[in-house]
Amino acid sequence: MNIVLIGFMGAGKTTIGRKTAARLGYWFVDMDYQIERSQNARVTEIFEKHGQQYFRALETKLLKQLTKVENTVVATGGGVLTTEGNLALINQIGTSVYLNASVEMLFERATRTDKRPLLRTENPFQTMSELFEKRKHLYQQADITITTEELKLHFVINEMIRQL
Repeated sequence: MNIVLIGFMGAGKTTIGRKTAARLGYWFVDMDYQIERSQNARVTEIFEKHGQQYFRALETKLLKQLTKVENTVVATGGGVLTTEGNLALINQIGTSVYLNASVEMLFERATRTDKRPLLRTENPFQTMSELFEKRKHLYQQADITITTEELKLHFVINEMIRQL
C-alpha cells in the first residue's frame, strides 16, 4: 500500500510524510526534494530559470515513475494537482490523503522559510488566499481528508493510519 499526501503549501506533507513512513516502515519520497536532486537546483531556482510549466512537467514525470513503488509515502508539491492528469496518476500510486488547514495557519507555516516561489509577491497572504481558493476543490477529491489545524503531529498520523 502507498500513501500520497496532497495539500497546499504549509500543510505539513513533508513532516507528516517522513514521520508516517518511519512509523510504518515504509519508504519516503518528497517530490520537491527529488526534483531538486534531479535538476541540481532548488525549486525556487527551477521556477526562476525555467518557469512553473517546466516544474509541473517534472512533477508529472516523477508521478509516472512513482506508479511502480510499493510501501511508500509520497509528499507531493502543493500545486501538483493543477496539472491535468496528475490526480489519476496519484490514484494509481495509492491512497490520497488531503492535509487540510486554514489559510491563516498555512500562511504562518509556509512563510517560515523563503522556499516558496509563488509567494514572492507584493502581498503574499492575498496571493496565497487566492491560490488556495483556486486549488481547494482539487484537494477535496482526495480519498481521505485530515485536518491538521490544531492537532499534534502524532494525532494527525494516528488518524490518518486509522482511516487507511
